[in-house]
Amino acid sequence: MATFVHLTSHRNLPGIRRGGIGFVKTDGWRPDRIYALPVTREFNIAHQWLRELRRMGGGTIAGVYFRIPDDEMVEVSHFNGTPVAMRAAEAVALMMAAEQRDPAAARVADKASKAVQRRRVLPSSPEGFQVTIGRPIARSEILRFKMLPQVTGWRYMPGANGTPPCGCVCCLKGSFGIRKLERRLESDEAAGRTPKFQLFGREEASFARVERLRVRARRD
Repeated sequence: MATFVHLTSHRNLPGIRRGGIGFVKTDGWRPDRIYALPVTREFNIAHQWLRELRRMGGGTIAGVYFRIPDDEMVEVSHFNGTPVAMRAAEAVALMMAAEQRDPAAARVADKASKAVQRRRVLPSSPEGFQVTIGRPIARSEILRFKMLPQVTGWRYMPGANGTPPCGCVCCLKGSFGIRKLERRLESDEAAGRTPKFQLFGREEASFARVERLRVRARRD
């Protein structure tokens, strides 16, 4: 039996305790799949989506651990890649092999690989993988529930630390830190500096403050 972990908001735990893990219709997620990752030796790899789920408004994230038959078919992909069908045991073996590689070096190799860029093969980096299961998980298949450290994993995308942030107001409106990004951009433009990133959605009313800052800067 292959063991997987499903990450979810603590708000969903009462329902999962009663009836298992069901499908959820949420923007950006397939409504006919259960998302999970194999439980392997590397805690940070198995739980790598935690911070991203928190950033998307998941609140406190908990782990739901369950088992499915080794020969059950699942789909494995990177978050922006084409799913590949394989058995659950093969998915576990794939992740155990991937987590032996250095993520930073693997990302560089994946970026240079034409086969990976054309999505003919799965990336070698363990960061960004996801497994989807095409059926709900019954309560009898669940092993345990666990509250997790809320600082595990990456945000936005693997290797995003140190790179200019995404600046899409439509996607990030209401997200933690978006106001700080707006103020930084407005200050740079008011001072005549070239911003380090673009912030799309400039038609938002909040950007009316830019002109006021420019006028204030000229007076100073």
